[in-house]
Amino acid sequence: MKNPTKNLTRRQFVSIGVVAGLAGIPAIASTRGAAAAGLPRLDEADSTAKALSYVHDASRVDGATRGGDDRICLTCRFYTDATAQSWGPCSLFPGKAVNANGWCKGWVARAS
Repeated sequence: MKNPTKNLTRRQFVSIGVVAGLAGIPAIASTRGAAAAGLPRLDEADSTAKALSYVHDASRVDGATRGGDDRICLTCRFYTDATAQSWGPCSLFPGKAVNANGWCKGWVARAS
């Protein structure tokens, strides 16, 4: 009796790898969301937060300073989980969660 693993063609091997990789995508995505939910919230007194004038509530910042009422963390390219509607990760503040309705000087429009 032949061992089927020894007769595995390169094409079969690649096909199995692709299917296994695609099957793992939902697990990776749910892990990322779970990890973001467990991040500690950024303190406005944090030195980086102060340097970027971060606030939890963007309405506390003058609209002219913000550049428009739509400029909140949720619409910023650095807010890395647009599905996080209350608190989420921001690449400007690694390891911390920011308020989706917050704002800082680092705001940049999310690419369409």
